[in-house]
Amino acid sequence: MRLIRIRYLATVSGVAFAIGIALSSAPAFAEICGIDSIFADGYEVAGFVPIAQIAGGSQSPGLIPNIIGSGTLSVTVTSPGTGATTGESTVDVLGTFVGPVNTGIAVNNASGYVVNGHFLVPNVGLASGANSLAVQATTLPAATASTSAAITQSGSAPLLAITASRVFGYAPIPIAFSYALGTLPGAATVQSVAIDFNGDGTDEYTGSSFTGAPTSFTYMQPGIYTVRVRVTDTSSATYTAYRSVAVQDVAVQRGMMCDIYGYVKDRLNAQDATGAGNAYQPVVRSDFTTFFTQLGTNMPATAQQLGTILDGQLGTGFADLLLVRDNPDQTRSGFPMRLTQGSDGVWRISEM
Repeated sequence: MRLIRIRYLATVSGVAFAIGIALSSAPAFAEICGIDSIFADGYEVAGFVPIAQIAGGSQSPGLIPNIIGSGTLSVTVTSPGTGATTGESTVDVLGTFVGPVNTGIAVNNASGYVVNGHFLVPNVGLASGANSLAVQATTLPAATASTSAAITQSGSAPLLAITASRVFGYAPIPIAFSYALGTLPGAATVQSVAIDFNGDGTDEYTGSSFTGAPTSFTYMQPGIYTVRVRVTDTSSATYTAYRSVAVQDVAVQRGMMCDIYGYVKDRLNAQDATGAGNAYQPVVRSDFTTFFTQLGTNMPATAQQLGTILDGQLGTGFADLLLVRDNPDQTRSGFPMRLTQGSDGVWRISEM
């Protein structure tokens, strides 16, 4: 599993690059989201400077609309289409949504990935015959929207198949693909092969066979891409296979994680214990909501003591952040916080 550091300078495959924005340009409700210069060569910088004043900090995009959302939440399925059938045992469900960046999408209780208002829920299991696909969009404050689709699973597995080494990653990322072609009917042989990796209708590879065909493709930009492989045989029959992958933006995900933490502090400042509790996964939510409620009018003071995000790493389905807090004696305390993606697709705090 590849981990990506999400401090001011993030590391991806050993290459450091800036993903922060200047403190002076940060919008309201932004959360300090990683500080690069709080330590130098393993030692704290000379003198005590409050965390909020240390140079090298970056901030998240801000709570509104990234976490809270504005307007009406909605979700639409674009694939599979009406009357779709397949011989495969799973289906990739794709579509679009209108909602904040931390909108979770789930199909039949299986969560997926969102990128720039589009979603992919890969490998949704199918039973033989008619299958109903219940699609639900959920936000951190618990707003929901739903739609549905249907697909029929029948017949044998298709002759042509494509598999991906992964269905999710952070740009830029190389993804390996493999192709399998069964025995063609009527003793036909392969006449041509065409592969469209970007899903834009333009083939990146054309040839007379799979020999020499690329076995990987590097996705430089975030997006949801549907790879299409098309084989035409000497009997003029055409076989087509698809596989979708989601490529996310590290900076967007990083800002979203920081905003989830910022949302907790925002709700505590508003003395909204229930709202703050929504930022936690259901398995721990009641404990935190009860604790916040017991704080009463001390919730805003507690928010100020929670600390600042110093560093972190982002993986598949989880993020670990390191929080630090200035103490009155000019020392600092630190503690970890883990965020995970729930079964509804929404990212929330699971440990703190």
